[in-house]
Amino acid sequence: MTQEPFAKPQPADPKPENTWLRQTDRSDGKREPFFFGREHEYQVFQSAVISLHDGEIGGGSMIFQGAPGAGKTALMHECMESVRLHSTPNNPWVGVPIMPETLTSASQVMEMILNAVNKESQRLLQIAPETITGTIRENLKLGQSLYLDLYEPGVGIGGLSIGGKPKSGLDSNFLAQPVFTNAAPLLTKYHLVIFVDEAQNMAVNETVKGVMDCLHNPPEHIPLVAAFFGLSDTKQVLRDCGLSRPPDKRVVNLEPLSTQDAKGSLRKTLDTYYSGTNAEKSHWAHGLAKLSQGWPQHINRVGLAAGSVIRSNGGKVERHLFGKAVAKGIERKSAYYAERCDAGSHDPELYNQLAIAAEKNQAGILNRKQIRNIVASELDQIQQSFDDFMAQVLHAGLLAPVTNNSHQFRFPVPSMRDYLKTYPNNESNADSSLA
Repeated sequence: MTQEPFAKPQPADPKPENTWLRQTDRSDGKREPFFFGREHEYQVFQSAVISLHDGEIGGGSMIFQGAPGAGKTALMHECMESVRLHSTPNNPWVGVPIMPETLTSASQVMEMILNAVNKESQRLLQIAPETITGTIRENLKLGQSLYLDLYEPGVGIGGLSIGGKPKSGLDSNFLAQPVFTNAAPLLTKYHLVIFVDEAQNMAVNETVKGVMDCLHNPPEHIPLVAAFFGLSDTKQVLRDCGLSRPPDKRVVNLEPLSTQDAKGSLRKTLDTYYSGTNAEKSHWAHGLAKLSQGWPQHINRVGLAAGSVIRSNGGKVERHLFGKAVAKGIERKSAYYAERCDAGSHDPELYNQLAIAAEKNQAGILNRKQIRNIVASELDQIQQSFDDFMAQVLHAGLLAPVTNNSHQFRFPVPSMRDYLKTYPNNESNADSSLA
């Protein structure tokens, strides 16, 4: 347990180099080996869980949103690790990962919560059996009896009798509150942090609204706070699902990292895996950070590109190899942009028009009217609504809302705009100059 409540956990142990070099994406289901930056974003999470610890219950939902590649999943894993590290037998904390499709069933959500509570109790029992003989053992027994009330007899998992079919009517739209209320005697003994990844994919229906109400305003004094991680329109989706007034200070739009943070992550990678002088490693880290423009997806891609060049040339960081690393990094960035265009499913020439228009405007910003005028003819031909088009380009990461202004948009990474504005040549003088 750290001295500062819910301080950021130390970086994860690095993966073996050959495993790391095989990565193609940050979202590999594991903690980032070198997690840097996101101080403000983490402080939002830290403040919320400390408030929960101090007895504030209800209205504590957090929203972390951003374009694909902004590092949402990496941030979520750091927050989950902090919860795990903070949990003790006398003060148990439980992080509960829940996929958005599960929110359509109150009973499934409760099953996952009680499973996580059970698993954490078993973990604490193993690491400190002498301090856990009382309360937690009683809670496990209570949890089993509660779940027998919710479920027909089913498969026993870790002490809780679950896995059977919910009793008739359990998943009714109106029964989210009773499901949470019935489980409250167990859950009030634990501090719960619910983590919902890909939250933009939540269904919008009455059942989900009932579950959301229980997560945002947990009944029966259940110590619970929910953190939602998703793409740039996640706040709007949550609003449609009943979270009508998300707390302003707990809605975070993930922006690129600072050059210093990007450099720190890349320098740590170089120091861990490769030999070379401090001067050479500093030169490489600075240049690669500039190439990444602080975008977490690019930090990973240019780092992997550099690693493959260094490893194939003796494993030493040397100045004469830097140009090759930059060229390979540019290739990987371009591949990412091509993937984003494919995800958008429109002809890239349409995105080319948006990129050219954005470059002409101050700060590269386009408002909804400007975007509508550019794409109107294309949408008429394919009979697609403007709202559907905007949802698609946001989910593809081609555009992102401007912070604190949901009616203005920009390309989330400047080099993405550079890539698209030169279509079909796709050249980037800014990138090439680094070599």
